[in-house]
Amino acid sequence: MDRSTEFTFGIPWVMSFFHQDWTLDASTEAEAVAGQFVEELEPEAVLLVRRDARLLHDVLPAGHVTVLWEGCVEGGGRFFHRGGPTDGATWMRQLIGLCDVWLARLPDPVTLSEADRYEGRELAGRVRAAVDGFDDVLDRELVRALTECVDRCTPDLAFRLLLRALPIRSDSLSPHYLRLSRERYTQLAELGAAFRYGEYVVGDIEYLVDA
Repeated sequence: MDRSTEFTFGIPWVMSFFHQDWTLDASTEAEAVAGQFVEELEPEAVLLVRRDARLLHDVLPAGHVTVLWEGCVEGGGRFFHRGGPTDGATWMRQLIGLCDVWLARLPDPVTLSEADRYEGRELAGRVRAAVDGFDDVLDRELVRALTECVDRCTPDLAFRLLLRALPIRSDSLSPHYLRLSRERYTQLAELGAAFRYGEYVVGDIEYLVDA
């Protein structure tokens, strides 16, 4: 059974809204998300965001959620210092509320498929090893938060956050950039296949591979 999208989803998808120019289109963080939650959006996309946000909010300490968000968003170190949400937990509550408002407009309730509910619990060791493999590249607090996410949330969510963190870290190292060996990328792609991800979830970071 296939997942509902070939692309990244859930909280990492929302993280992609916050590029360096997002304030040109929205005056608040909530407005930036609401602007992407268009009427034509597939309900599964919003359900997946809500599920991830609920996991992070309910399971991880607020400080870990803050570290994860800041490490996976362009200019993340400034995100909670703009007068909006003050930490990761507060922001997850806002996201859950935005999801609930959008979902309440649907005429009928929607549930996630078995494929979209797959958490990959048996893949925890492989995800933990993948995170540890970047401990010389990613900030120590981010590695710790990702590891906690593997153990306390789901391996699926932690792996998608890792995939989001790598290009963000690469951009922060400009002009040197983070580069992946073909072997390392293949390992990530194999893990993505085990999670039954679509083509572009891991494929979006293939540009980091050394030529």
